[in-house]
Amino acid sequence: KNRLSHFIRLVRGGEEVEIMDRDTPVARIVHVSKSSDIHRKASWVGEAVRLGLIRPPKKQGVSPELVKGGSIPAEGGEVLQALLEEREESR
Repeated sequence: KNRLSHFIRLVRGGEEVEIMDRDTPVARIVHVSKSSDIHRKASWVGEAVRLGLIRPPKKQGVSPELVKGGSIPAEGGEVLQALLEEREESR
C-alpha cells in the first residue's frame, strides 16, 4: 500500500506488476493501452495457457486437415445422439 504511486509509475512505463499474497500471485496490474481487439483477445489466450487451462500447440502453423476442409458425414447422428443423452443424464 505504501508504494502504490511507485508501482503505478512502473505500470505507466510499460511494466507489469504482480500482486502476491504469501508467495501466491493474486493479481496483475498492467498498462491500459489503446490496443486493438485482436490484442485483447490474444491476451486471454496467454492467460489461459499460464493458468494451465489450455496448452499451446506443439507445432506452429495451420494443420493441413483444417486447410483442406471436408464434409461432416450426416449419417448416423452418433455425436448428436451422444450429446442429447449426456444432457438428459445431467438433468
